[in-house]
Amino acid sequence: MTFTRVASALLAATLLVGLAHARPTPGEGAIFFPPDDQDYHKLPVFEQSAGANTGSQTIVGRDGSVRQQTAGGSTSANIASDMSSGQLSATNTQQQTFQHGDKYQATNDAQGQSASFGKDHQALSNTNTKTNVVRDGANVREQTSGGAGSSIQTAKGSQASQAQTNSESFKEAGKEGSRTTGSSQSQNIGMDGTGSASNANTGSEKVVLADGTVITKSFGSSQSFQVSGNTKATSLAQSFSQSFGG
Repeated sequence: MTFTRVASALLAATLLVGLAHARPTPGEGAIFFPPDDQDYHKLPVFEQSAGANTGSQTIVGRDGSVRQQTAGGSTSANIASDMSSGQLSATNTQQQTFQHGDKYQATNDAQGQSASFGKDHQALSNTNTKTNVVRDGANVREQTSGGAGSSIQTAKGSQASQAQTNSESFKEAGKEGSRTTGSSQSQNIGMDGTGSASNANTGSEKVVLADGTVITKSFGSSQSFQVSGNTKATSLAQSFSQSFGG
């Protein structure tokens, strides 16, 4: 009985070893499934969302005045589930008007913002515009302004810039004219200690009086700064002019 049991055990072991060696190995034409550790199989899942809304309102007063308001906005987002990267954006608009007899006023506003980020960068930007119109009988005034800005930061450094413009025209008893101004700034900072910055401003004005006299003014200025190692450099320029004519 003992010999029979030992023989049976040896036979079973032999069969198991034979089965183990009989398994196919890669390269023998058999289907082989490697471990799923490839980087492209580990990309983050992105979650998206978006929304928008609009609204309007009209109010008629007992005095006959009419006031209207309209507004709208939208947002969107695309964010990785592990928060490693994403994009965001939003816009808003608003309009208001008012009228009563020969008086009229209208205002329009719009803004926009966006942002994006990743493991090695971050970027932001924004824009805005505004217009305002006022009429009161023969008197008229129109104003417009706009601006934009952006910034980006990476492992090599950061950059930022912005600009703003304003304009106005008017007409009233005894004179009429226009004015404009503008400004801009920028900077660039490196991780190695280098950097530069600059800004500029401009403006002009024109006024025409009832007797035909024309008055004009203009100005401008600019400034820049740069540093690299032990070297620093700056520059400055300014200008101004004024004239009277008939």
